Amino acid sequence: MELLDRRGVQGSEVVVDHFIEAEMKGHSSHGVQRMIPLLRGLDMGTVKRALDFRVERETESSKFVDGNSSIGIVLWDLLIKERRDSDVFLIAVKNSSHIGYLGYYTSRLASKGIPSIMFGNAEPSVVAPGTSRKILSTSPISIGIPPDMVLDMSLAPTSRGRIIQAKRRGERIPLGWAVGPDGGETEDPDLALKGGILPLGGRKGFFLSLFLDMLTATLSGSELSEDVVGVLDTTKRPNKGEVMIMFNYHHEVKHTSWKEVPGRHGSKMMEEVKRSGYLELDDSLLSSLKEFQV
Repeated sequence: MELLDRRGVQGSEVVVDHFIEAEMKGHSSHGVQRMIPLLRGLDMGTVKRALDFRVERETESSKFVDGNSSIGIVLWDLLIKERRDSDVFLIAVKNSSHIGYLGYYTSRLASKGIPSIMFGNAEPSVVAPGTSRKILSTSPISIGIPPDMVLDMSLAPTSRGRIIQAKRRGERIPLGWAVGPDGGETEDPDLALKGGILPLGGRKGFFLSLFLDMLTATLSGSELSEDVVGVLDTTKRPNKGEVMIMFNYHHEVKHTSWKEVPGRHGSKMMEEVKRSGYLELDDSLLSSLKEFQV
């Protein structure tokens, strides 16, 4: 938090809580390592230190927001806390910085008895099938069902953050995650970053991701596909978008009896970290963070 406080960042405690929770739940790709592009953006002025958003349109059932380079995590934390009376309420945001992992927001709504679905876009990192051309983001999506059922995933086998993490740690990546510049599958994270991530489910997954990207851009007013910038590469101002839809319900909440439901493993991991009082971060990441000390 000190790195953010020294830069006068509004809501620094929310940002730190988000990144630490991501680490504890096993989402290291969206954890503390995301502090590096955020700090870089703050220092370059492409990400603003205080919220500076503008509400473009608001009705009883919707709110459309231009984030105007505000820190996305702080902005969305504020937006989901506002009271809603409509049975269905939509929030669409464009032009805020990276918002972390979407389950952070849907889980908080679920704990308050509010079902929700959230999705968004980002810089292109997923290739068109059979090529090495990056067209789409990984298309993150999260669904929260009260009181504690949360799906947090993407329409890709991995995230770019996990490949960056593997490169930093000197690890290989599994085949099936990504292709190199030549379009062939690779275990080398460096080649994967030069190539791109494979879509989940081949062509069908690619087109599902494409339409989710178009829906995000249509509802939020963000840029689309290859025109999205400023998420991990914070040398540019962000122009991506997210959409959340929240619901009131009038029937009993129904949960599957199947035990292996996504989200429960992350919650167990977080409880184990809390009990141990120990959270491990690799030396390379800590060394990179020290470069931003002011």
